[in-house]
Amino acid sequence: MDCWHCGTELIWGGDHDYEDGEGVGDGSGIVSNFSCPSCPVIVYVYLPLEDHFEEESTETAEGFVCDVCGEEKRGEGFIRTPRMTITCGECYDKGSSPC
Repeated sequence: MDCWHCGTELIWGGDHDYEDGEGVGDGSGIVSNFSCPSCPVIVYVYLPLEDHFEEESTETAEGFVCDVCGEEKRGEGFIRTPRMTITCGECYDKGSSPC
């Protein structure tokens, strides 16, 4: 994504969950933040989750970190929940959920 002001490619700063009552809006979702290395622009992108992700999905990735146990997993499937958390199969089978 490019800066709307100067056209420089923005730097992704991270993703954070938000929930009701945090001053963002109704429901919960993810907010991503980006900054411009050339000028003082900061961009926040909000993704509400209720309307877009209603079911769990199973995916496979070359590598990921489980949001429950914190372990790095390689070459195995993971479950992405409607809240966009990533859970390894072992934690999912135990019924564990991220805090």
